[in-house]
Amino acid sequence: MSERSYPACLRELYESEILGERVFQLLVDHARSPREAYHLGSLLQLETETKARLRPLLAHYGIAMAEAMDLSAFDQIAELFNAVTWEEFMAANVATVEEFIGTFEAIVALGPDSDRDILQSMVTHERAILRWLKMEQAGDRLGSLDDVVAQLVFPLAPVA
Repeated sequence: MSERSYPACLRELYESEILGERVFQLLVDHARSPREAYHLGSLLQLETETKARLRPLLAHYGIAMAEAMDLSAFDQIAELFNAVTWEEFMAANVATVEEFIGTFEAIVALGPDSDRDILQSMVTHERAILRWLKMEQAGDRLGSLDDVVAQLVFPLAPVA
């Protein structure tokens, strides 16, 4: 990461939210129950709100806010989701989220103090997703989404 510029790292954060939005939009359309739809929809909302929260930082550094990315390869995620159990899908995504956390922590260390709060919020965001994945994988569903919902300005109505 040290060879990449700080603005390039900010663009990477933004693109991670674009990616997350795409993934959770695909998955919410394949939810097998109202609970799954609520969870996936809440994660979609987290990605959307986080992406919007990053825009002022991008504007400050003159970074493009374009969302033109080739995301067609991610359509396969829905196929995987449909082919495995909920718990297996959670397990399959833990390593990816852990990798994002490591990348985001490195960006926090790289960024100036003036950006620290928003950068650290990205780590908090990923840790909430990781907690959700691990709890759901373990079948520990009570409160698994709490850290995600706590970050939302516009939370979805919970399912009964």
